[in-house]
Amino acid sequence: MPKTMHRQARARAVGTVGGWWRFSLYEIRGGCICPVSGAKLEWYDPWPEFHSTHSQTVGQLPAGSQPVYQSLMKLVHQLEYLPGQTRHPDHLSQPSQALILERCQQYGLLGVLLSRWEAISVARQQKRAHHWIQRTYSRGFGQVIQFREVIGDVSDRPATALVHDLNDLTLVEETPGKTWSRFFPSVKQSKDTFPYPQPYSPEFFELYGEPLLDFCDAAQLLVGAISRLGGKAPNVKGEPKPAEAQALNTINLLRRSVTSVLDFEKDGSVRSRPEAPSLLASFAEMFAQDLMYGRPTLQCICCGTPFVSGAYQALYCSVPCRLREQKRRLRAQMKQAQNLRAQGKTLRQIAVSVSQPLAIVKGWL
Repeated sequence: MPKTMHRQARARAVGTVGGWWRFSLYEIRGGCICPVSGAKLEWYDPWPEFHSTHSQTVGQLPAGSQPVYQSLMKLVHQLEYLPGQTRHPDHLSQPSQALILERCQQYGLLGVLLSRWEAISVARQQKRAHHWIQRTYSRGFGQVIQFREVIGDVSDRPATALVHDLNDLTLVEETPGKTWSRFFPSVKQSKDTFPYPQPYSPEFFELYGEPLLDFCDAAQLLVGAISRLGGKAPNVKGEPKPAEAQALNTINLLRRSVTSVLDFEKDGSVRSRPEAPSLLASFAEMFAQDLMYGRPTLQCICCGTPFVSGAYQALYCSVPCRLREQKRRLRAQMKQAQNLRAQGKTLRQIAVSVSQPLAIVKGWL
């Protein structure tokens, strides 16, 4: 008779539980964002950085004080798509590919598959004659998974994966070779019989890669919902528009598995911290918190980059942009003043036209 074991498992790497992971160096290989061979894997927590900016507003702080999810908003704004067939990486300009790699080295991959999966039963593996083992991993909460292992005379059940789309919870049961294997580009043997590692384990991340198409689609999905909702003032009267309702549904779907987890501190005390199944889910939850606290998403009038601020009247994403725009306007006013002077206008008339003190206009001319 086969022996069945059930237990919970949690990722543990580099002495850290939870958080998120990133490699020191990434490359685009075969249309997929993958860690470079020999790159260092490390775990970090994006939430302390978010909490440090939660009560801050642009204009009071130096550049770089934006919430961490603004990095994805900025990236989507900067991506340049080339004409022709939508095949990656050829569909993205070389500078855009470089920006994606730079962002991944700072924050890691989005974890698209880890936002979509519910369970996977990998193909049975033979340990010795007439002795097999088959493992099933199921989503628990946060980054905790349910682990089921059947050992012994295991029947030849096919490997299956249970997944859904990012914006839809309809579950689809399929072979790993259809969706799951796309995120493991280095696997050369049969996609359906490969013994995929336990999700969130270091072995999992060593093999995991994110297809550019999936990465860009997920980024655009989240940023599109943020742009639709983030610029709205709180307590808007009347029924929401269908597009706004759909954007809210998208945010809720992406953040649904973020969990408040109790954990022990080194001194034995207990604290609560958020734990998300993916960086994509963390970003959706961070935006939801900012939205509740009335921090809208705005667009810089200088560079066009989306940014977050506690002031609805904020115009610039950073101090450098504010200074750059001020210089640009000043040069335009000086040129206008020179043109008006050439037309025979008096200094007083010019000062009124360019909205500057008479003494300033005298200095220009």
